[in-house]
Amino acid sequence: MPRVSTTARPGPPPTTPPDAGTATRVWLVAALTLAGLEAVRASGPFLDRWFAVGTVAAGGAAVVTYAGAGLVTAGLLTVLRRRAGLPDGRTLLVGAGVLAALRVALQALDGLALDVVGLVTVAVAVALLTLAVGHVAGRPGGPRQAATGLVVGGALSVALQLLLGTWDAVWRSSAAGWVVALVVAAAPFAARRGLLDVHASPEPAGRPRRLWALGPYLAVAAMLLANPAFAASQADVPLDAAGLVLVGSAVLGAWPLLRPDVWPAAVRVAAAVVLVLGVATALLATGPVALAALAVAQVCAGVVLATVLSTRRPAPPGIPRTALSTAGAGLGLVLTLLLYMLDYDVPLPVDNAWVVVAAAVVLALAGLRRRTPPVPAAAVVEAPPVDREPVPARVNPVRWLLVPAVVVAVVGVLVGGRGWSTTGPQVPAAAADDGTLTVVDWNLHYGVSPLTAVDLEAVARTIEEQDPDVVTLQEVQRGWVFGGGSDMATWLAHRLGMTVRFAPAADRQFGNAVLARSGLTDVAVHPLPYGQGPQERSALSATLTTADGGTVRVTSVHLQHRESATPTRLAQLDALLAAERVDGPALLAGDLNATPGSPELDLLTGAGWVSAVDAAGDADATTHPSTDPEQRIDWVLGQRGTFTEATVGTSTLSDHLPVTARWRPDAG
Repeated sequence: MPRVSTTARPGPPPTTPPDAGTATRVWLVAALTLAGLEAVRASGPFLDRWFAVGTVAAGGAAVVTYAGAGLVTAGLLTVLRRRAGLPDGRTLLVGAGVLAALRVALQALDGLALDVVGLVTVAVAVALLTLAVGHVAGRPGGPRQAATGLVVGGALSVALQLLLGTWDAVWRSSAAGWVVALVVAAAPFAARRGLLDVHASPEPAGRPRRLWALGPYLAVAAMLLANPAFAASQADVPLDAAGLVLVGSAVLGAWPLLRPDVWPAAVRVAAAVVLVLGVATALLATGPVALAALAVAQVCAGVVLATVLSTRRPAPPGIPRTALSTAGAGLGLVLTLLLYMLDYDVPLPVDNAWVVVAAAVVLALAGLRRRTPPVPAAAVVEAPPVDREPVPARVNPVRWLLVPAVVVAVVGVLVGGRGWSTTGPQVPAAAADDGTLTVVDWNLHYGVSPLTAVDLEAVARTIEEQDPDVVTLQEVQRGWVFGGGSDMATWLAHRLGMTVRFAPAADRQFGNAVLARSGLTDVAVHPLPYGQGPQERSALSATLTTADGGTVRVTSVHLQHRESATPTRLAQLDALLAAERVDGPALLAGDLNATPGSPELDLLTGAGWVSAVDAAGDADATTHPSTDPEQRIDWVLGQRGTFTEATVGTSTLSDHLPVTARWRPDAG
């Protein structure tokens, strides 16, 4: 006769199917994961406003925001009198109502109000997701259910990004933005009936001891596993293909979690090791290898999460302990993001990719520390025989929760069709009636405006108004979480109907781009000397074909910042001029971080380059900062041609103003 502990929880009534309430709980975690990942991506632009005050201020605001999830947890549990620190269904629904109200408010706000409410929303989203995961994991079969919800939620996030072209709804004032916002806000309430049903969703027996490990997982998910823009840029594949691979691998990763099989220790150890290796390879490799590594890591993540969330040895009860665990999750998430991003301003002693690998290692180790405490002899009794009626077999409804992500992803691909090029081989004849080309140069500050906004549509309209033949861009982000996580290169090319080429600089998610109405050939990426740092810089050159069959060499460049870095900038220009020798009409444009009369401009003018603004515009014009411009550090220069007009724009969508020039290349 079997022996069981007297502390074991009674099973469900004989008439209750074994999977009753499972789909409800999985959907709750999935819906909150979707909302949480959106909030994490949005937190970057919210915090960017604090970088204008200083790096320390931005870091402090980030830590307070994410650690504040612990205060949110303590307040919610205290108000609803959950003294044991374990939320019930009603607690989660109240929290979901608060989160929904904040999410809808974000859609209507802008400026400072958007920034403040946005950071509060981030804290609430992290707190509620952590509580929900603990609530679901703290019951028989709960760890796998919670892990399934996290994986499904990540797949939903990727699918929604594909549908939106990676430009999140929180930044859209259109009807589409409102519809998505309302869907994200309302999604958790689909679990309402199940959460309030005490038979389908009984009280949890405890919460996982390692609930704090949710933070490193969310960091890895936001930056890699649920980030199609990162996958596309790192693997150098179209956005659609990258997104479909991530969704497909998430479905494969969730499938083993739906089966009751007991995993031997070898499987759990292998999953943990492969997860770390997959994350490291995805960050350090490029091309198809990086995409394959992401897919493998995604498949293993569910197994690791299920063991991390084990409650075989539940955490001690109490509101303070739960609050600390939630704050730990928030800190684990934000410290990973902060250390990775701050490396670009305050270099770390190692490659910042290892920060994300370290987060994966922490997650993997948390999954390996799974121990079942021995049961005291005095607490063991003989279990009486129990007669139960057979439970009718039925298909696990959780499997159907895998369908929405696949459907939304496929619709996103069919509707979006976002590839690298959307144009023919030549510029329209109307754009070159008099042989003049229009060029727009703009440092986009990774799409974030000084007034807390990510308005890619307004950026596109500003460029479109100039009817350009070629556009040179700097600080173009492709999956940077602190820039909102969008793929700006792909989005702008698709929206403007232009060919695009992208060159990594600080990393493969941040660099320079050239867009053109014609095909771009002979593309070359020129790494520039690091010098005094703190960022890696590059230049991107490509050949533009004009309507009359002529060619123009176009270069987009971003030189090192900081006033003291003049020697580095001079070395970078020397390297660029040596790599791109002028033998025909050529344009050189970008953020040189150098002002008129500086040694950098003397070097360029001495090499034959002519400034558009000085030759055909207002020589007193300034371009930075956009809200109160004091310096001209953004330039359009040319050789073997004549500038006929040059203007500095007034848009504050970036911290730099755009420069537009009309240029006629010399014949033959």
